[in-house]
Amino acid sequence: MKVKLAKTAGFCMGVRRAMNIALDAVNKKEGKLYTYGPLVHNPQAIEMLRQKGVEIIDNKMVSNATVIIRAHGVAPDERKRIKETGNVICDATCPHVAKAHSIIKKGINKGYNAIIIGDKDHAEVNGLLGFAGDRGYVVENTDDVDKLSNLDNAYVVAQTTQNRKTYEEIIAKIKEKIPDTEIFDTICDSTNMRQKEALELAKEVDAMVIIGGKNSANTKRLYELSLSTGTPSFHIEAEDKLDNIGLELYENIGVMAGASTPNWVIKKAIDRIKYLQKKSRSSFYMFLESISSFIVDSSLYLGLGAVSMCYASLVFQDIMPSAMILLVAFLYVFTVHVFNRYTERLNDELFDPSRTRFFKVFGKPLIITATIASFISMFLSYKLGVIPFALLLFSYMMGILYSIRIVPEKLLPLIKYKKLRDVPGSKDIFIAIAWAWVIVLIPALKEEIHFTYQSMVILSFVSLTVFIRSVIFDIISIEDDRIVGRETIPTIIGLQKTEAMLMIISIIIGVFLFSSAATGLVPTLGYFLIIPPVLMMVCLYFFQKRKFQDSSLFEAIVDSNFILAGVITYLWQMV
Repeated sequence: MKVKLAKTAGFCMGVRRAMNIALDAVNKKEGKLYTYGPLVHNPQAIEMLRQKGVEIIDNKMVSNATVIIRAHGVAPDERKRIKETGNVICDATCPHVAKAHSIIKKGINKGYNAIIIGDKDHAEVNGLLGFAGDRGYVVENTDDVDKLSNLDNAYVVAQTTQNRKTYEEIIAKIKEKIPDTEIFDTICDSTNMRQKEALELAKEVDAMVIIGGKNSANTKRLYELSLSTGTPSFHIEAEDKLDNIGLELYENIGVMAGASTPNWVIKKAIDRIKYLQKKSRSSFYMFLESISSFIVDSSLYLGLGAVSMCYASLVFQDIMPSAMILLVAFLYVFTVHVFNRYTERLNDELFDPSRTRFFKVFGKPLIITATIASFISMFLSYKLGVIPFALLLFSYMMGILYSIRIVPEKLLPLIKYKKLRDVPGSKDIFIAIAWAWVIVLIPALKEEIHFTYQSMVILSFVSLTVFIRSVIFDIISIEDDRIVGRETIPTIIGLQKTEAMLMIISIIIGVFLFSSAATGLVPTLGYFLIIPPVLMMVCLYFFQKRKFQDSSLFEAIVDSNFILAGVITYLWQMV
């Protein structure tokens, strides 16, 4: 069996924006927070916000609080009522909905009536009606057009999640009935794309799983569209509803999610589907898959990447590769990443269930192994010399310092960050420095070997490439980090600026290596080491296009670029 996730599954732009606004408000911790109605039509997302102290208000009113207007928007009178009681409004109205508001307002001012194609009593439609006053009419189907009074003109808008086919049928009939009409297609592009992909995907697979709230209008439409193709389709809210619906009968399963379905709910559902799939596979296939997953999740594969980068570093600096130096690099990277992943596994439980399950099973043995590995690496570094030993010891000490509180109790009210790891971007910088420290500095400063220009170039290459790798995974988990309140570079400066920053860093690496190789200051190997950081950016692009759906597979592909650096170096030596 195979699982194919729709490219457009997950939060749409408006819902994602609303969730980000709400989570940013939560993380600022500036008083009591309320949402005016459920922020999204998804029970898991609402429960997550409730656990963070965000309550829902509908008709009742609060005062002197922060009230978040949800993506559906509100009528002008409701907004005024919220303000009059001394509340601060945090507006998360979807820009597409706000555009529809302004269209209706303009039409009413010009003396037109307003016709809204959508679901009666839907929050978004009620908000749109608020801008139309007594000249607003809601049309759900073609029969409702016949019920309209004798209107001589109309501005026509649509609920942003309206079904495209239904909308076009209604528009055709409105044009026949009302002579003076201005038509405004306000259906969200993402809604069109989502519905189109649901139809296409349903025709390609044996069964469809639609994930989303039972009260979500757009999720219901996706389910109905999927059913209309004749493909067996199942609408679920959470992964616990997958066990008894007979998915094991189908070979290829398509997964689509509503616009208000969080990524972590989708991940857990896919993880559950894959778990059910394993039952139907051969024991040999399961064994191979388990081994490959273990190598990646345990950081063994990343350790091999460190060995490859260290090998490239040695050759680049014209230092004879040493098995002892390579082993130190492997043991150090393995140790550090095992400890980091183990301490973060509780945060991953909501967002990466497979990794959490892995550490619940193998966590303690891995911690014991990593501890032994750290002592072995210290012993080997001592055998290499006093300077390598001192450098490695300092690196381990910095790792400990990074995770403990360094701000005195008295200064806590004045200083926001208690630990170095709380500082945004510190994890990415520390990991990059640690890799470069062990992979470049320790070999370069071993015995009488001195730090050269070649050492500086390869130090920059290693640190910046590792930094790119670390930030890529921050980008992938940006939604999860917002939820737990973890400040990373993407959550602080935004996704687009982060991607632009990584692109600039990749260009800097490329220009630095190319110019240094072209002038003969470093080996011609510099030309070819440009490839791994560039391919990392390519991996990120394809992940965002939903080409990679398995987090462990994506991690393995990204980390393969470290191994690629070693392979390139070996081939360069051979040639």
